[in-house]
Amino acid sequence: MNPCLIVTVDTEEEGLWGGRYRRSGNTVENIRGVERFQELCDRYGVKPTYLVDAPVVEDDEAVALLREIQDDDRAEIGAHVHPWCNPPYEEEINGRNSYLCNLPEPLQRAKLTWITEKIEERFGRRPTSFRAGRYGLDITGARILHELGYLVDSSVIPFTDYSADGGPNFERAPHTPYFIDGDDLRCPNDSRFLLEVPVSVGFNRPNFARAQGIRRACRSRWLRPFHAEGILDRLGLVRRIKFSPEQSDARSMRQLVDAYAAQGAPAMVMMFHSSSLVAGQSPYVANDDELERFYGCLDQTFEYCQADREMVSSILSAFCRGLHRQDPAGVVSGPSSSGHSEPRSTKPQVVESGTNRGG
Repeated sequence: MNPCLIVTVDTEEEGLWGGRYRRSGNTVENIRGVERFQELCDRYGVKPTYLVDAPVVEDDEAVALLREIQDDDRAEIGAHVHPWCNPPYEEEINGRNSYLCNLPEPLQRAKLTWITEKIEERFGRRPTSFRAGRYGLDITGARILHELGYLVDSSVIPFTDYSADGGPNFERAPHTPYFIDGDDLRCPNDSRFLLEVPVSVGFNRPNFARAQGIRRACRSRWLRPFHAEGILDRLGLVRRIKFSPEQSDARSMRQLVDAYAAQGAPAMVMMFHSSSLVAGQSPYVANDDELERFYGCLDQTFEYCQADREMVSSILSAFCRGLHRQDPAGVVSGPSSSGHSEPRSTKPQVVESGTNRGG
């Protein structure tokens, strides 16, 4: 079976790069780039999930544009939290506190409740999908999301460690969907607590665990001075690939799609920031030429996923609901070792979004 294609956009303010965190004065001019992107998605029958944060929810023009797309059933609106500009404001602004998971439980709850209720008020639907800004979610936040009616989270970045910056360590987290429970966001559980659908990250080698082990060895104190991990990337020997047009080209993302399909993975999650939809608003798309490269990468990847891999498109919440219907035991199977894929219709398909209300 081929993976389901899930396209997510961290829909947020500009000016996040370089460690600058502002309470106010945040602009969302980049949202004007959504129209062109949505037209591309519509052409391929792709329904994206826009994960919106506080500055977007508070901007009338941004809400009007995104709500029309939602109401036309062309996309899902989920939630995204940047703690520094998401009320209430009780914490000091600094790098560590830019990760939601580093805030005390009452403050995490208050911020998550605020964005949830604000989205419901502004978009007319209660959000059921979530991603933490800077991927800063822990099991405390996951439990709060469940209590607020969320179905699915996509904050885990497999094979990635942010602990040096005060963030979470997802190096050993699964790279395929799993249900969360217990005391660790990174540990699968058989319950129906909350579905985690990680952002798709892997390598240009089929055995991801072995590839990660090689890269981890390169970070040892003996090899670190030689920048061995960077050499692996430059030579293409063991290259880490993120399913994002911001950090990978179309060829690399095709490689990743093939690897996930060979493993029998049920889904792939593409992610990028809305600020990359307008030239000059993110370091990934600094000018008009890079914007065209960005769109070319998206176009080629969508074409490959649908025409060559015959992947079905879904929003995050619909994927979760589909798993619950198909898997009454509430267990998400891991990647198979066979790598065989079942044939699907070549016509682009979309998993229907349903009501998108909390429950």
